[in-house]
Amino acid sequence: MSLPPGLLSEFDKSMKKAGFSDRSKAIQTALHSFIDQNDWDKGEDSRNGAGAIMMLYDNHAYSHDDAGTHIQHRYSDIISATTHMHLDHDNCLETIMVRGEIRKIKELAKSLSENRGIKSLKVHFVAII
Repeated sequence: MSLPPGLLSEFDKSMKKAGFSDRSKAIQTALHSFIDQNDWDKGEDSRNGAGAIMMLYDNHAYSHDDAGTHIQHRYSDIISATTHMHLDHDNCLETIMVRGEIRKIKELAKSLSENRGIKSLKVHFVAII
């Protein structure tokens, strides 16, 4: 593999900051990340993967007991675990660990994001290779 010197230099700096001592392992990690993101963005939706959906929401506006629980029960076949953390009087952080088809994980994330009170929703996805 050939790389322009400037790109290689920046990669080596980032690799060291991330704690990698060997370029080969850092490149493998970068390639896995690229594959995972590509599978999520443009991949075949029937492919399997796993990940975490992280939601930051306004505890007073998001109806977790009604809407959130109902949605999560609908997707119980792909939800493995959830965690809930009170950040302050108004804000909560919830992480939903998922495993299954990309299509179903995307559906769950979309269903959750459509609820009032959601301030941020991010999905970290890894393909199962």
